[in-house]
Amino acid sequence: MRYAALSDVGRVRERNEDFCHADGRLFIVADGMGGHQAGDVASSAAVEEFLRCEKENRGADPLRRLRGCLQAANRVILKMAEKDPGLRGMGTTFTVLLLEDGAYLGHVGDSRAYVLRGGTLNPLTRDHSLVEKMVREGFLTRREARRHPKRNIILRALGLSADLAADLVRVEVMPGDRILLCTDGLTSQLEDDQLARLLLEEKDPEACARKLIEAANAMGGEDNVTVVLVDLEEGDGSVFPAKGAVPRREGKNPVARWWRRMRTGRA
Repeated sequence: MRYAALSDVGRVRERNEDFCHADGRLFIVADGMGGHQAGDVASSAAVEEFLRCEKENRGADPLRRLRGCLQAANRVILKMAEKDPGLRGMGTTFTVLLLEDGAYLGHVGDSRAYVLRGGTLNPLTRDHSLVEKMVREGFLTRREARRHPKRNIILRALGLSADLAADLVRVEVMPGDRILLCTDGLTSQLEDDQLARLLLEEKDPEACARKLIEAANAMGGEDNVTVVLVDLEEGDGSVFPAKGAVPRREGKNPVARWWRRMRTGRA
């Protein structure tokens, strides 16, 4: 396995409210919101609490662990905002990939995860945003959504409500896959075909992450940009079960079903 994690303030913002983590097992991107330092606090506090919780619950079922640690991070943000009026209204997106005898995703907000396989880039997450809801309901096209004045309205994030609804899925992966986690500072500037081209062109994860950020900044750099890249290779024992082992089965993958419906026009 090879991986890289890079974050950049962009060309417009004065402060970087994104936060990321990568350690070969857990990979996280978080995009804070709330203004006046609150976004910084939300994203960093959420990642810190998630990592603390995950460490304490190591060995538990992966999806239950992700759910519980996302809820713990959510509670910490809500408690911090309750105690400090200057932090009220803060929140953060949160997308986490756990590699442990398979691949597991936890997701809330409009940061994203993709997989590049065989030259094709497919989304693994779905935005929890107003414009995504409008696209799904047929009120906007994808092109219109990219520049819609309400494109920054997030419907789900850590810190918005005590009743957290996060997407949790087991993802089927294979050697040769390249997984991208990123904040919307990247996807608001580059189309998916541009992302795919850059991901295919540069094989080194760190160099590729840097090129993605440079491309987003060249298009305006209107937001902070964070990129985490993970290249899965044959022999990654932390991801692919040994021969003869029975893989974990945590049920269906609703995001995969949604993506198939989108591609076949049966959404």
